[in-house]
Amino acid sequence: MDHRGQLVSMFFLLLWAQRVCPVDKAFLHLPSPMPSLLTRIQSEDTLWIPLAIHVVLPSEDISFPPERIRSQLRALNRDFAQAGIQFYLPKRGPGGLPTCGVTWHFSPLGDHDWTLQEDTLKRFVRWDPDSFLNVWIVYNMPMQVIGYARALGDSTGLAGVVLKAEIVGEGEEVRPPFNRGRTAVHEMGHVFSLLHPFEGGCRGGSPETCAIEGDEICDTPPQHQSHFGCPSPPPNTCWEEPMDLPDPIHNFMGYTDDDCMTHFTPQQIERMRHFLQSYGSVLISETNRQARGWYEPLLPECAVVSTLLNVPFRPSLHRHGHEIRIENVDEIRVYDAMGRLLIIRSGSIVEMIDLPSGLYFIEGYRQSQRWSYKLWWF
Repeated sequence: MDHRGQLVSMFFLLLWAQRVCPVDKAFLHLPSPMPSLLTRIQSEDTLWIPLAIHVVLPSEDISFPPERIRSQLRALNRDFAQAGIQFYLPKRGPGGLPTCGVTWHFSPLGDHDWTLQEDTLKRFVRWDPDSFLNVWIVYNMPMQVIGYARALGDSTGLAGVVLKAEIVGEGEEVRPPFNRGRTAVHEMGHVFSLLHPFEGGCRGGSPETCAIEGDEICDTPPQHQSHFGCPSPPPNTCWEEPMDLPDPIHNFMGYTDDDCMTHFTPQQIERMRHFLQSYGSVLISETNRQARGWYEPLLPECAVVSTLLNVPFRPSLHRHGHEIRIENVDEIRVYDAMGRLLIIRSGSIVEMIDLPSGLYFIEGYRQSQRWSYKLWWF
């Protein structure tokens, strides 16, 4: 390859290496005002969501391994465990008919131009959005877009996620740097009302504006523009009060590589759960779980796309005077209501004797697992 060819190849590699998600506040048409949802009392119950996954390929000559659906489901549940949100493939589909929760189709819509064909694709195949959260896997999309989403309750389009096939799932067969299944995690965050941290640039940098401007989340520091790769040290492109912090490059709602993404913030978790209970109440209901065959045995032919769907283990949090104990964790972190890290302690016990009364978020870590708790301290 000559020098010019190498430059062209490097250019397209750079384009590929950048996450593109054409979603903003105007696209999602979120209900207004959103911040009022944050005042509601939140339970710690796991919210279970049935997925209807539709694989749409442009030709029978193109294949998509069903094992990738299983690994994507595993990745979603791994990362959303910290939010108390989990996903499952239903055993009963529309009309109560047995299903594996996955449909397969060959159509020119598999080459999906999201700028023109969003409604066409979703009319082509969809299940009742009150009973299922639809996910469409397509072969290709233009403009380096690898996924996009619409939120629950969107009045302009059907809620759900559209993903490019080559970044679905995790493992060696998924194209890096998006090979840990976190494009789907990012897009699901949009379905549950979250915006990019760079929404509105540096707007929302004060306690008075953080809940109504930018991404409307006070514990995600605003950032002026998106970041790619995994910049080190993290840039600081905006000034905020009362404490200036670096840009949140490790947040699932940014554009960094999958390996760089690690978490949602406590207030993002609160917002998602409140939004689901408001706009997905039928979807997450016990009645819907029963209708979706939750308690029925798995069909043998569905094993290739299914994964372990048990409620994830959650260590118990106990309070003894000024002491907080979380069973079987290696580290505890304490954040205030603004998401600022106050305490890091090794082991399963942390003293909170010097902290004033108020709302705190406690995180327990063990190896690669993390659990989040909300605590009113007084």
